[in-house]
Amino acid sequence: MSLFSRFTTAWKHMRFPWRTRVYVGSDNLGNEYYESTKKINGRTKRMVELKGKKDLIDYIGYEIPVQWESWLKHTRYDSPTIEEIISANKRRDLIIERAKKLDQEYEERKASAKLKSQQKSQSGDKKWEFPFRPPTIPGDDFEPESWNPTPKKK
Repeated sequence: MSLFSRFTTAWKHMRFPWRTRVYVGSDNLGNEYYESTKKINGRTKRMVELKGKKDLIDYIGYEIPVQWESWLKHTRYDSPTIEEIISANKRRDLIIERAKKLDQEYEERKASAKLKSQQKSQSGDKKWEFPFRPPTIPGDDFEPESWNPTPKKK
């Protein structure tokens, strides 16, 4: 990190009386997060400046890290660190990798079970085969009875 970038980061973090917002941190996507210096109803306003977004349509569906989102919504007191976000991303990637492996194993088991059932049907082993019986339908002389509920016993 160069001297100039350290200076600008330190300058953003300083709380001067004339500042309306203070730089809190940034994520690995380059978004910058700020906190208001004034409290409204006992809480400070938290905001994000997305990197490279100019039009309103660019903001739709934009994803920010979950840790920063929880900080913005005041469910988290302290701002997250970059190390914490990186470890959460690694953990998420590991979970996705394991889920893909489990899906692949499931598909293999499903294919082998299907193959076994085809082999059984070809071998002529049909012990439990039931013929199809259509449901019974009342005849033309069927008339439904009226329903008369009985009164409750007290």
